[in-house]
Amino acid sequence: MKPLLMDSLPPGEYRKKLVNLFFAKLQAKADGQSLLELAIPLYDKNLSHEEIKGLIQFYQTPLGQKAVSVLPKLTAELQEEGRKWGENIGRQSMIEVMSEHPDLAHAMEDAQKAPRP
Repeated sequence: MKPLLMDSLPPGEYRKKLVNLFFAKLQAKADGQSLLELAIPLYDKNLSHEEIKGLIQFYQTPLGQKAVSVLPKLTAELQEEGRKWGENIGRQSMIEVMSEHPDLAHAMEDAQKAPRP
């Protein structure tokens, strides 16, 4: 997250200090107990006591341990691939629409050339 935040700010010597102070403040406010208090009602709403006990048993198995270690990376990789996929089909769809409707392509070009307020 730090590099993303740094890149989102205008260039300058201040950025590193600002980002470090922000994350220090954020970490001071983000205590595990508060997050747990948010999670418990959601687990309770979506899973029975027996299901939670079953999950605990599963996560104590070798496969469960592997799932715990692999799923965060797998989820991040899936999100990135999904983002790329979405960008690709979005780009392809826009190219097709513009080629099928040259009047819209010209209107967009004219709008890009117009001065912005």
